[in-house]
Amino acid sequence: MLQGKFAFANRKHASARDRKLELDQLGLALRNLRPNAWLMPVLAAVICTMFRQWVDTPRLIAWFSLVTITGIPLGVICSRFGDSGLGTDDFKQRVWLSGVAYITFTFCWASMGWLLWVPGNDLNHMIIIMLLACTVAGNGALVGASRTMLAVSYASYGMVLIITPLQAGGALYYSISLLALLYVAYMAFMSRQIYLTARNMLLLRNDKGDLIEELARSKIESDTAREQAEAASRAKSQFLANMSHELRTPLNAILGFSEMITSRIFAAKPEKHFEYAALIHDSGFHLLTLINDILDLAKIEAGGLTLDETDIDLGTAIEEACAMVRPRVAAARCALETKIDPDLPLVNCDARALKQILLNLLSNAIKFTPTGGVVTAFANCTPDGGIRFGISDRGVGISEEDQRRVFQNFGQGRHDIATADKGTGLGLPIVKGLVEAHGGTVALESRLGEGTTVSVYFPLPRTRNRPAVQAAS
Repeated sequence: MLQGKFAFANRKHASARDRKLELDQLGLALRNLRPNAWLMPVLAAVICTMFRQWVDTPRLIAWFSLVTITGIPLGVICSRFGDSGLGTDDFKQRVWLSGVAYITFTFCWASMGWLLWVPGNDLNHMIIIMLLACTVAGNGALVGASRTMLAVSYASYGMVLIITPLQAGGALYYSISLLALLYVAYMAFMSRQIYLTARNMLLLRNDKGDLIEELARSKIESDTAREQAEAASRAKSQFLANMSHELRTPLNAILGFSEMITSRIFAAKPEKHFEYAALIHDSGFHLLTLINDILDLAKIEAGGLTLDETDIDLGTAIEEACAMVRPRVAAARCALETKIDPDLPLVNCDARALKQILLNLLSNAIKFTPTGGVVTAFANCTPDGGIRFGISDRGVGISEEDQRRVFQNFGQGRHDIATADKGTGLGLPIVKGLVEAHGGTVALESRLGEGTTVSVYFPLPRTRNRPAVQAAS
């Protein structure tokens, strides 16, 4: 099945490529024919002047008028299609119009074999046959690039050149007709060589164009990858600069307090040992949290995150996360409220990942909400049956420029609020990675001075109906 799809796609691509090539060949032939719009009427006028001694004026005027009138639409088509773009949408229309205009003109020009033919005048006959033979050779070279135009040329000029001598009859003219047949066959063979040469030339040109486009596309992709790598390098350098403080603070506390314990300065005060042990434990826990964040992000980037999915009550999970950050809310002297839809379905997700998402969003909101501000945790159903939840605050907000990079790894937005804990810049990237691992999306809405809302969307397949007993209660 898959091989069949690939074969169909390849055939479709080859068909489009062949149409484009044939259109290029037609354009080349039309450009070669463009001078005919004014050159052929001039040649027709010279021929009419020369044939005045044999042919009556009405027939000369009729033939000249046919050549001139039919040459006008051919000239228009040559000018319109010769240098036009290479689109293949109107391919059939171009071929049809060009073929009709060209075959009409060729039959009018070749009609000299009847309109200008004077019975019993061998000189007249030889000149007409010579003119038709020259026309066959000239047009075979001019339109040799296009198979369609070549077919029209030999179907008109070649046929007239072979049939015209038969009007006079006799062995000589029959021989000339046979010679004309061989001549047309030879010229057709030569025109085929011209056609193949033009085709190969255009193929090389198209391949060169495709190669240039591919090189340009590769260069753009390379430049984009280089810019992304440079941006990632700058972000990681900035992250390391921020991280140096984040890691050193708990490490210094651990080393400092453990050194005081081992020095036995407070050997007579065991309560100090308990106090220092508690501080060492808190610093170690903080350090472990930082390391876990780094490892979680690395696991997300490597695609090695494994989800332990279960059905979870989202409202309860939000309430528990809010309870865990209440001390931080009190310390920041701001308010925390919840707006949870009571009819929420269960969510099928990883419990640890959901907890981490909620805590990261709450921590960010509390961190950058000024004193007296309000942080709101919300959850509701969407019209398509999914679930939308998240955290909003009335803090300082994030600029549009920074909104584009806060979800990048190690990216941080600039805030107009002073805080001792600027963070490592891993919170939102981890949230984004965990949400996308569940097939969801994260959206950020923020305006400077008005606050920030980060919302998470889980689609319908992530929702589960509550058990009937629980729903009834």
